[in-house]
Formats: sequence, C-alpha cells, structure tokens
Amino acid sequence: MDSGKPGNPGPRSLALRADALGITAYMTRPAIEELIRQLRIICDTDPGELRDVHVAMHFSGWDEEGNYVPPSFGHHDGLGPILRNVRNRTFADEVTDRERAQGVTPDMMYRAFDITIMHVSADIVEKVVTENDKIAGDLG
Repeated sequence: MDSGKPGNPGPRSLALRADALGITAYMTRPAIEELIRQLRIICDTDPGELRDVHVAMHFSGWDEEGNYVPPSFGHHDGLGPILRNVRNRTFADEVTDRERAQGVTPDMMYRAFDITIMHVSADIVEKVVTENDKIAGDLG
C-alpha cells in the first residue's frame, strides 16, 4: 500500500480510540518511528515557528485504488454524537448550499479526530494553562 507521502507508514499503521478516560493511539513500529522522526524535526525547530504535526493527517494515505483512507477513529461511552455535534456546529459555515442539498454535513467533510503536537515556548504553554483553567471554571 502506497501512502503517497515519503516516510509515511500508511493509514493502517495508526488507530485512535477516545473514551471518557482519554485518547489511546494504537501504532505499529514503523508508525512510532515516523512519529519520533516528526517529533525530532519539531524539537529542532525554533518554538516561535509553531511547527506541528497533525497525527491523523500525517498517518493518512491512499489505498491501491487511489481512495483517501484516514486513520481509524473509534469512540466509546457516548462520545460519538457529542463529537459529531461539535464538528457540525464548528464547520457549519463551510458547507455550501449544494452540499447541503446533497445531504452533506460538516461532520462528513473532516477527519473524525486529530491529535496535533506543537513545539511552543513555556509562555505559550502557560497561556494555554490559564485558558484551560478559565474554561474548567466556567464549566464547574
């Protein structure tokens, strides 16, 4: 199977699963080695460049017939409808009238889920921590 990208072990080298306790990435050895390679590239880059790797996007690819194959994503404990709802609200403005007429929803247009790993400075991490604390406080 040709992934279409040099160094990419292909879409069947990674499967993601989310549940109430977190996200688990099931990866083959070549996928882990490729993730390590990507993380080394990110680590060697200045944090001001905001270099990242979109895990699900990077480990996607194409099958023998040329069809796009994203990594498998599974969810448990009722998370599927919640994630679908959030994606549909988030991307609602990006669906054209023609796509709506064909029954296309934003949920159908995007990968089911992705994990993005970024190299940033300590002050950016602190900013995100502060934002997370505020969000958690608003929910509690």
